Amino acid sequence: MATQISLLKYLQQNNLIDDDGARKVLLERSRSNKTEESIIKELELVDEATLAKAKSAMFNIPFVELSTVNVPESAVAEVPIDNLARYRAVPFERGDGYVKIAMEDPFDIQATQALQSKYPQGTRVQVYIATGTSISMILDRRVGDMMGSQVADALEDANIPVATLDVGPDDSLEALSGDIGSAPVARIVNSILQYAVKSKSSDIHIETMETRVRVRFRINGVMTERLSLPRSLSAAVVSRIKIMSNLKIDERRIPQDGRFQVQVNGSKTDIRVSIMPMIYGEKVVMRLLESDTENISLDDTGLRGHAYKVFVDALSVTNGIVLVTGPTGSGKTRTLACSLMKVNDPKINIISLENPVEIRVQGVTQVQINDQVGLTFANGLRSVLRQDPDIVMVGEIRDSETAQLAVQASLTGHLVLSTLHTNSAAAAIPRLVDMGIEPYLLASTIRTVAAQRLPRRVCKNCAQAYPVTPEVLRNINEVMSTIKGFDLVSYLNRLVASKNSEISEKPEGNFLKAPEIGPDGVPVIYLYKGAGCDFCGGTGYAGRIGIFEVLDVTEKISRMIMEDVTDSDIKDVAVEQGMITMVQDGYLKALEGITTIEEVLRVSKE
Repeated sequence: MATQISLLKYLQQNNLIDDDGARKVLLERSRSNKTEESIIKELELVDEATLAKAKSAMFNIPFVELSTVNVPESAVAEVPIDNLARYRAVPFERGDGYVKIAMEDPFDIQATQALQSKYPQGTRVQVYIATGTSISMILDRRVGDMMGSQVADALEDANIPVATLDVGPDDSLEALSGDIGSAPVARIVNSILQYAVKSKSSDIHIETMETRVRVRFRINGVMTERLSLPRSLSAAVVSRIKIMSNLKIDERRIPQDGRFQVQVNGSKTDIRVSIMPMIYGEKVVMRLLESDTENISLDDTGLRGHAYKVFVDALSVTNGIVLVTGPTGSGKTRTLACSLMKVNDPKINIISLENPVEIRVQGVTQVQINDQVGLTFANGLRSVLRQDPDIVMVGEIRDSETAQLAVQASLTGHLVLSTLHTNSAAAAIPRLVDMGIEPYLLASTIRTVAAQRLPRRVCKNCAQAYPVTPEVLRNINEVMSTIKGFDLVSYLNRLVASKNSEISEKPEGNFLKAPEIGPDGVPVIYLYKGAGCDFCGGTGYAGRIGIFEVLDVTEKISRMIMEDVTDSDIKDVAVEQGMITMVQDGYLKALEGITTIEEVLRVSKE
């Protein structure tokens, strides 16, 4: 088989990539561990189809354009959809004694053998190469068809044709109410909600488009389309959700926000609803919130070690500010809720201001912000300070007024917890200065700043080890070089020994491998990935875990804040004092098989 460099040469020789493009590929290849093919894709030097056709010609594997092929449902249905998604494959022709399968990576021998095993003995498997986009299109359509068939069954069981549910924007409220209360629409909405809960989605997006209604789910932080409904169902489905959320079903001109609760398999889930008017109707976004907080704690967030101690110590003081930073969807709210549960005590008066209240904590007075009636974070914080609080949680510091009040509250003997949208822990300091807070006030009030992200977890059911390449090993050593006294091989040996002792009763549960000495005397280090299974839906990931960096505002850093230094200077000093950066924390979790380096780099990009 030809090497990857041959692919670049082939593209050059056939005038598909010019010399300048080839130089860019080689330059990027020399300073990263990426393959030439991935670099070509990133730089968009050739389109996906051209690249696939080039590989087809080079390796004598036939190319198929799936968008021009009528893929029979029976051919796709013969193999479980999870397996096809895992191996990025689509059977597109089935005959007596043979099957033609299009694959994004036809060189994956294990995948080919696994697919072969799904057919009767003697079936000849003919492998073709296809673009990843065309394969995704078929697989997504297949999943959508499966859920769509359930929707169709709901309509058929109720003996109500889809046409009777065609509700336009000018139809009367009386006519609409009969449809939204009908069994088919209720079952469709229930199916969507049940799927979301079972798949552990964080959000549901129902979008009315020109010819259809698209339903997407955010699973483990990644958006995936799972259902396509007829355009005629749009108004009835949206109105059904409005009724569940206690919203006005006849109001379609302005945004509306609501909330309701569902129970699936005995577990309650709070759902926050946001409805926005758009050109083709209305868009619904439903966020699934954790109603049951008994099973979540600060120990489960991913915060641990020295960072955990610094953060918990900051929660134990009686005044000051503790901040959690990160982009939207990085888990800040959950961390703050876990923090409140950590310090919650009948002897302490805890009040929170949130917009919205996502996670309900027993024993904490939680206030819902309502800008429409003047209950803003700033106004609410003024009132809260007259309620004799010991600890105040402000959902977000988003303006200078709220920042000033938070600082004043901390100076008058209150512990204030809040969030900021910054990319790193150290960046929170200049952000607050930009909001008009004097540096000397920050130096005396900020106790700790934690920054976090949420990479996906490796699925434990299908996790497997693989040796790292020399390039990846160099990258790991470079990233971890600032951790004092850190030795990679010693760390991994201790880790594997510790894991083995923890699960001595179930040794098969440990998939970690200790470093080995290679033939050249260089240690062989292992990382981990999910092969894909029914439990994780073929993705190799199940759930998410937090990666953190926790900035301890020591006396030295306090002096630096008053000197108005940059966030990079603050970060350098914090690292010298023992702070583990977010990327380092992610790499440690990757070495433990909790997540992957690819996930860490994906979520930690600034």
